[in-house]
Amino acid sequence: MQFAALSSSSSSSSSSDTSVSGPKKSGIVASFNQVVRSAKSDPGNVVMNMGAILSLSGFMMSDVMHLRALSVCGSICGITFNISRKPPQYNAVMWGLVFVSVNVYHLYHLYLERTEDMTFNSNEMLLYTCHFQDWGVEPWQFKKLVKLDGCQFRSYKKGQVVVRDGQPLDHVLMVVRGEVSAEDPNVTSGSQPPLYTYRGDGRNGCVIGGTALVDSTVRSRKYPNRITAAEDNTCVVTWDTDKLASVMSNDKEIESAVLHALYVELIQGLRRDRKNKKHTGLHVDQMTDTLLEFDKMVKSAIKDASTERSKKGVWIKLRPEQKKSIRLYALDERITTSQRENLLSKYGWTLDEWDDGAKLTVAA
Repeated sequence: MQFAALSSSSSSSSSSDTSVSGPKKSGIVASFNQVVRSAKSDPGNVVMNMGAILSLSGFMMSDVMHLRALSVCGSICGITFNISRKPPQYNAVMWGLVFVSVNVYHLYHLYLERTEDMTFNSNEMLLYTCHFQDWGVEPWQFKKLVKLDGCQFRSYKKGQVVVRDGQPLDHVLMVVRGEVSAEDPNVTSGSQPPLYTYRGDGRNGCVIGGTALVDSTVRSRKYPNRITAAEDNTCVVTWDTDKLASVMSNDKEIESAVLHALYVELIQGLRRDRKNKKHTGLHVDQMTDTLLEFDKMVKSAIKDASTERSKKGVWIKLRPEQKKSIRLYALDERITTSQRENLLSKYGWTLDEWDDGAKLTVAA
């Protein structure tokens, strides 16, 4: 009797489970069938949803060319949906054609810009490979820089004056090849060691007048030192400060490319000015201050990192609270991935190692 009762209870429980799971499965199947029937009866809804997904995907793209291409596809789907309505929504169709036309126009010019002749002369190639390529600047972006009105490449012999003292500096200069020296204008050129030097190999500051890009107040000041070529066949490229700043403000890609290539040199120049106390009360642009603070935070985190020996070598482990603080600061101040990568490389870390919070060094 007990066995029969248990069997009856088990059967009723199984029947109950089946009755619960059954409606769930049937509900999912019914919903799927309803979607299929809706798609068959009105394919326009499927096209409309595809267009929405494509447009949304476009806004996730960092490359403006990809963004516009996906926006065109999304608009075409929207046009197809509106023209398939009964009656057709001609007003929405016309607006869709306007959006498509505008995006196609800009796509055409972007295509021409990126597929134009990318050949560089020897000085341009040297400048690109030494100072821009490693910072992630694309050839077509670099071509924009060297084609700017006022951009000139000039060669100097040893002892020739590159920048005269006592006059406002209205150009941004970058040493491409060779070396130039900053000299005290009160002494004869070459009679004393230089105050500091700018080299074209990218290993130290190579930018002259770069502070003017982030602090317009220094443009009206007289340049304090005399800059002369320290080697024969020294090559320097110059940009008009106002024109370069104007292009940077209107074209965010150019702004990003220039600042990515120059921000280390700008920081070095700022530190040099502060150390020598040549410009007191210098107002620094927020972006430069942000990078300086980020640099300080990274340096402090690496200094405070713990070490742990293993068979493979020595693990350097960051403190989680410092790593989190730096990550939040980078997000709040919109520090880009390229800027993080370039700064971390200065201390021998990669992005992956930093994100993992640990780095393995082989013991000597």
